[in-house]
Amino acid sequence: MRRRMRLKAALPLLVLAAAGCGGSQPVLATGGTVRLRLDEYRLLPKKVEVTGPRVRIVARDDGILTHNVKIFSTTKTDDEGKPLQIGEGTPTAHPGETVSSEVLTLAPGTYRLACSIANHDDLGVHGELVVTGRR
Repeated sequence: MRRRMRLKAALPLLVLAAAGCGGSQPVLATGGTVRLRLDEYRLLPKKVEVTGPRVRIVARDDGILTHNVKIFSTTKTDDEGKPLQIGEGTPTAHPGETVSSEVLTLAPGTYRLACSIANHDDLGVHGELVVTGRR
């Protein structure tokens, strides 16, 4: 009986925690600044919406490995068929560091955010950036 009561009390917290991790609803970034957390092997939040056109990425490395964040087109590719990188992205962040990108001017649309170090993108350090027009 006591165990069932503890489980019922914990259930709302579990639901809230799950809702903030990888849900389909984007997190709204304000002021054109997208704030991200990186670790092994995640980029959080997974989906971010920002009112463009000026966008800046600020990323904190909460992991034990180095990470960065690059922005890639979801519609254009280079000569080798790889997604086209847009701008320079962030420099490499060492564990505990926060890094930022230059401010980019991005057209409304959907972009891919990913770590370009080794195979981090394949292992889960990626997400989606949705740039909207002025509201």
